[in-house]
Amino acid sequence: MTRIWKRSILGGTFFAVAMVALVVGSLFVMVTLKITDERATNRANTRLMELMASAEQTAAIACFANDVTLATETARGLTLSSDVLDVAVISGGRELARVFRKGARQPPGNVPLPGRLVAPLYSPFNPSEKIGELRLDPNLESIRATVFEEIRYVALLLVLLAAAMVSAVAAVLGVLVVRPVKTMSDQLHVMDAGAGERLPVPRGHEESELGRLAGDINGLTGKLVAAAMKEHELRLQRELDERKYRAIFDNVEAGIFLVDGEFRLKSFNPAFGRLMRLALAERYREIAGFRLSELPWLDGEGLAALVNGCLADNAARSDDLELDLAEGGRRWFNLVLRPVGEGLAQGMASDVTERRLAEQKARQQLVTDDLTSVANRAGLEAVLRARIEAHASAEHTEFALLLVDLDGFKRVNDALGLPVGDEILRNTARRLQSCLYEEDVVARMGGDEFAVIARAGTGEEGVARVAERIVSVLNFSFLVADAPAQLGASVGVALFPGDGRDVPTLLRNAELALDRARANGGHRCQFFDSSMAQAAQALRRLDTDMHLAVRRHEFRLFLQPIVNLLERRLVGAEALLRWQHKERGMVPPDAFIPVAEETGFIREIGLWVLEAACQQLALWQGEGQEYYLSINISGRQVPDGLTPAMLLDATRRHGIVPERLVLEITEGVLINDMVKAQSWLAEVHEKGFRIYLDDFGTGYSSLSYLKRFPVDTVKVDQSFVRDMSDDSSDRKLVEAVVAMAHSLDMQVVAEGVENATQARLLRDMGCCHAQGYYFSRPVPAQDFAAVAEEITRRFALEQ
Repeated sequence: MTRIWKRSILGGTFFAVAMVALVVGSLFVMVTLKITDERATNRANTRLMELMASAEQTAAIACFANDVTLATETARGLTLSSDVLDVAVISGGRELARVFRKGARQPPGNVPLPGRLVAPLYSPFNPSEKIGELRLDPNLESIRATVFEEIRYVALLLVLLAAAMVSAVAAVLGVLVVRPVKTMSDQLHVMDAGAGERLPVPRGHEESELGRLAGDINGLTGKLVAAAMKEHELRLQRELDERKYRAIFDNVEAGIFLVDGEFRLKSFNPAFGRLMRLALAERYREIAGFRLSELPWLDGEGLAALVNGCLADNAARSDDLELDLAEGGRRWFNLVLRPVGEGLAQGMASDVTERRLAEQKARQQLVTDDLTSVANRAGLEAVLRARIEAHASAEHTEFALLLVDLDGFKRVNDALGLPVGDEILRNTARRLQSCLYEEDVVARMGGDEFAVIARAGTGEEGVARVAERIVSVLNFSFLVADAPAQLGASVGVALFPGDGRDVPTLLRNAELALDRARANGGHRCQFFDSSMAQAAQALRRLDTDMHLAVRRHEFRLFLQPIVNLLERRLVGAEALLRWQHKERGMVPPDAFIPVAEETGFIREIGLWVLEAACQQLALWQGEGQEYYLSINISGRQVPDGLTPAMLLDATRRHGIVPERLVLEITEGVLINDMVKAQSWLAEVHEKGFRIYLDDFGTGYSSLSYLKRFPVDTVKVDQSFVRDMSDDSSDRKLVEAVVAMAHSLDMQVVAEGVENATQARLLRDMGCCHAQGYYFSRPVPAQDFAAVAEEITRRFALEQ
């Protein structure tokens, strides 16, 4: 036996592959584990050092100003990272602020944790003066989780290793086994066994399994040739023997029967008896008086129509009928009848249960959501149509359509990944079903939006209770992969028949109610009322009017001056869009700009503003004025709605230099898609356009924005300037922003200057530029020259 195994192709092949797999796999695993550990450690240290570097300047300002609030916010911002356990800002030897990560266990006392990082903080005005330090303790549990993810990566490598081994096995078998077998197969296909040809043994395999196989095939070929000759003789004899036809009838798998116009079975084969569970007598072909209709058909009328139609029309008929068999359960049979004369029909019966079940399953899948196993949109609309049709013939069939949207699902889905999002959706479907009645229907409309058809027999109050129950049951934390995911729900309700008598109307009105619930902050239910439809109609009219406004030349460019406080002179203006509607009068920007951004029409409006701004700059240039003009850029315009090529083309056509056209962006532009925004800003800045960061201080205001993006100037939001006084915290914050900007070689524009005191405080703290009602309100472009003269005259009087 050992000698045979050594000669075996499979034995040698698999022994070689096993040795290769063992050696390569061991080395691969050891190298991979070492790389995994080093990569996880290096990335964790790098992330923590980058986080500390991004917060050092803000923490230094907090220590310098002794601002606990700013220090706390800075520490809290760092603890948003899952790799950070706690952060402390130390000023003068004491903790100015210390924040632990939400949900993290605080360590006892003030014992330094393993891996603690400490960064010295220096004064923003004296880089050599140390004023405190920033301490950061890493979240070792989070880092271990990262290592665990890397271990999963190792598992993937092992799978790849297994695939490589399989490939090696396949290659070896291909050379040692498959190729000679194919050669034998090709020769076998062209071999004429009847002429005495035999299969040759592959070279080198005379004593192997392939050699013995070739010999066995040659022996079997001889036997098959002899058997084929014998079969030919027998077939000729069967064709002459009538009894052989009866053997075919008896042994065929399909059920064959003969029936008359009164449904009496004249004869049938054993296969038919087996299919129909008939107890056959010795002479099974002649059961006197037994009728086909006596079988337990669930649709007796369908059977009668099939038999009578075949005999009456003298034409073939077929149909699928269901039979309730006591032992085999319900089965579907396809009956095919053909008239054979003398009032008889020959039938053939075949079991098609599996096909019918597959068709039923396919139909069910068409109206079922694959992910949650509840109804999909098509299934929901089918149920709605059925309920509406039932209302025409019955009483008390009122119902409510509730659209349910998960608040914050996109944020959780983006953060935790699609598998977690899918589990949340399945959990949502189960929770919805748990708080409804049996006759109520749950459906998934798509994405994170669900629908519920609930009975409304108790009126609006009863539906309100159902909606509140849904909001409550979806407001708990979802535990997904041992991680809590806090979500909420907004519900829009439309009642049938009061809020709509057809499916499209009900869906539209429920969607309008859902939009109102989301607009009011979410986590609530909202019933539809007619004012919502009116508001939606008004928005549609507004959108239509906006498209017409460009062609009707209804948009206007208003300008608000920007002054240099230190040099006491006018240096430029901010361009603000206004809409002079022919019927509504002056439409405020906050009434149409959000609609334009939602519909994407802001891109066309933005091109109009660019063109109008360049025309104004060209006009000033012709008058000898060196003013600059800033325009506001929407996130929907970046990067494709207002490309650098478009900007450069507009300035060239009007003969102005790019430096005089300033682009104002907000944090929303940066965080929408940082990679695309950074690329767009870098190219725009390289072509000579200046970049202003608008509304600084109202958002996250990360210092990393100022480091990563080519920003020339920050604009302090008017909310800080408006409440600024000699001793206010807002004044200190503005002063810190000014100092920070100057340290980064940036300029500052203070918005919302409304009086001389604010202008004086800004000038004293070194803020160079300002704008606000103290200098001028936004005015039409044609009135700007008069405003410029007034500002020049006022500055002359101050000197």
